Amino acid sequence: MAFLSVVIVLLLVQWWGSAKILHQDLWFLKFWQWLERNVSLPVPFCIMLSVAVPVLVVALLLVWLDGYAGGLWLLLVNVVVLLYSLGRGQFSEPLHEYIDAAHCGQSAKAAHIVETMNLDPHLRSNSQEESWVGLNHDALRVFSYRGFERMFAVLFWFLLAGAAGALAYRLVVILWSQMLQVNHKGAPVVTKMIVWIEWPAACLMGLSWALVGNFDACVKSLRQGVLSLSEPTPSYLARVLRGALGDEVAEQTKTQATATQTVTVEPSYSLSLVEQIGSMFSRALLLWVVVAAIVTLIF
Repeated sequence: MAFLSVVIVLLLVQWWGSAKILHQDLWFLKFWQWLERNVSLPVPFCIMLSVAVPVLVVALLLVWLDGYAGGLWLLLVNVVVLLYSLGRGQFSEPLHEYIDAAHCGQSAKAAHIVETMNLDPHLRSNSQEESWVGLNHDALRVFSYRGFERMFAVLFWFLLAGAAGALAYRLVVILWSQMLQVNHKGAPVVTKMIVWIEWPAACLMGLSWALVGNFDACVKSLRQGVLSLSEPTPSYLARVLRGALGDEVAEQTKTQATATQTVTVEPSYSLSLVEQIGSMFSRALLLWVVVAAIVTLIF
């Protein structure tokens, strides 16, 4: 059932695009605000309660459907929850716009795209607009995380904990984004929660990139992420993706240029890494679908 739900949703997203009609979060934000005003609990407990209530409702609905209704209704709820949780905001269009702006030398436009796509203001760099190397590195970090957060983290929790798990992850991210926008005092708490929640999915994402990219260059960064929970997910993903794209090998080659006559030219090289983000996500998604299909057939 889980694999079939994922396949249906991916086909719908491919054909229909993101299900923006389902991406209505006002009900959740109003519920959070009501809890803040009327429930005398510390901020972390209010956060957990605001997420736990709708997730529990979905979990109970799924249990009831599994026991008393047909599998078609269960499939429908899974698909709707997954469509609600997947594909928030745009990804491919801003990525292509950034690449076009970089090729045209429009640094102000490129910087604006990166700023718009960035979720965590604490990870914003002080790179000047004319520093294309800095902008490209920021773009790699921002787009690698947004691609992960929009789809892969949701699919991970869906396959691990069902529709309730996917919904829980999406609600935490929605609340985190809202708290960052209003500079809420509880934002640092949610930021730490996000790192813990995303850690297993980010490690699996890194392994996926290693398998479909440059494995040797990716292993070191991947191992560091598995052993540490202190690094923000966007920074970790960018580091692992650079390894999977062979960036570490390129750095070694550059230091040995006298022997190999190979020189890395910037900013074209860092831009080429950004240009490969989409293909790396596509390959990783295909890998996940194949593995999920095999696991479904076996079990």
